[in-house]
This record gives sequence, structure tokens and C-alpha cells, in this order.
Amino acid sequence: MNGVDEATGEVVEEGGLDPRVAHVLRTVGIHHPSKDDALHVALVDAIWRTLGGSYGAQLVAMRFEVAQALRQAGEDYAKAKHQTERILARETVRLVAGPDKVTRALAQQMAEASDAYDSARLNELVQEKREQWLRKLLDTFAAAMDNHRTDRADDRAASRFGASGHVPEER
Repeated sequence: MNGVDEATGEVVEEGGLDPRVAHVLRTVGIHHPSKDDALHVALVDAIWRTLGGSYGAQLVAMRFEVAQALRQAGEDYAKAKHQTERILARETVRLVAGPDKVTRALAQQMAEASDAYDSARLNELVQEKREQWLRKLLDTFAAAMDNHRTDRADDRAASRFGASGHVPEER
């Protein structure tokens, strides 16, 4: 993935990801970003946009990208679920109304055994898992932000403690 280092103006080529960007991605569990994954590309771009800012700003920018991906994943899942239900209903009605006079229960079982239903169901499950994964990724970002806030609070407390003339005890 290409990017421009705002601090130096240098272009970081595809040969490797800028170590600063890779480090931020690793803090949220993305250890091997792929230029073929649209979300990874969006996250890298978000980090580049905020590279001069704080880690908290980077997390917020990345969370926004994940939220957008989650919105799209929700739409894709809903469409896949609708397609699966439509195939099942259409095929069930066709079989019940057909010349063989099968029961609705048997027609539904036959429809569920069809290749079209199987493909649609698999797609639905994949879309569902993607949506669930993105929700968990948002949880990861929330945990990273909580840890960042705690670290900042600890640093402020240590600074106040040191500024007041206290020396930490050795244990």
C-alpha cells in the first residue's frame, strides 16, 4: 500500500508498510494487512491522515472506517438473507403448485436441498460472519481506546507526583 509521510513528504512504496503505520495496525490486532482488503486500505489511509496526531486520534479515524464497513456489511447481510428467503419461498411455492402434489413441508425440504438455496445460504452465512467480525473489531478499538486513556491518566498522575517533589520508592 502506498502512502505519503506527511512529516517528511516521502512516499512509502508497496515494498513495505511504514513501520509506524504497521505498529498502529498491530495494536488493534491487524498483523498482516493486505492491499487487497478494502478495509485494510481504508485503515492505512486513516492512519496516514492522522500520523502527526495522537494515537487516540488515529483510533478514532480507524473506528470511523470500521463503522462505515460495518454499515455496508449490515446491508450486504440483509440482502443475502433476503435472497436466501426468496429462493426458499419461490422454490417451495413452485413445488407445492407443481404436478407432483407434494406437501409444503416436503417442498421446503426439497427447496433447501437445491444448489441455488445452498449457494445463497452460504453467502448469507459469510455475510453474517463478516458483520459479526466487524462488530468485534469495533470492540477491539474501544478496548484500545480505554487502554490509551488509562495510560494517559497514569502518565499525568506520575507527572503530578514527580512535580510535587516525590520520588518513587524502589521495591
